[in-house]
Amino acid sequence: MKESLNSIWNNHRVELLNYIKTKVSDDYAAEDILQEVFIKIYKNIDQLENPHSLKPWLYRITNNTIIDFYRKSNPLIYSDEIGYQSVIEERPVNINQEVATCLKSFLYKLPDKYREPLELFEFNGMKHKEIAKKLNLSLSGSKTRILRAKERLKELLIECCQFETDSYGNILDYRQKKNSK
Repeated sequence: MKESLNSIWNNHRVELLNYIKTKVSDDYAAEDILQEVFIKIYKNIDQLENPHSLKPWLYRITNNTIIDFYRKSNPLIYSDEIGYQSVIEERPVNINQEVATCLKSFLYKLPDKYREPLELFEFNGMKHKEIAKKLNLSLSGSKTRILRAKERLKELLIECCQFETDSYGNILDYRQKKNSK
């Protein structure tokens, strides 16, 4: 194992807690969930086969722990017609934010002419007109490069991973393809 349990805690605690807080409104519950996540990590660290898939593995454990939290806190009602039924309809937890953070690592695989306008647009919040002026492009050239950068990022993601999505396009789970690095 490349990372020790202490370094996993130090390197990923804040990120996982912030992620949990996007799914759970109670800060105390979020802290409790984080503790449960790290207990599961401690108990199951030997099951992690590929150290390169640590982050997806951590998020999978976190998602499952969040789902467990909602299942435990979700009361059941009984009806003679349908038996036990959840009072609150269970919604799958999406991991769009997690995948979005992975996109940053793929940015550096893009040629500079596509990466730079996309970074200016998405991360710096610049308008197309400002980007065109800064990079000495036409307005349509700026828009085209950003569109092509997004298309290429999508291709890189699809080459790397297999995604499970809901009917709205939210990412529910993903697995790294065996032939990708």
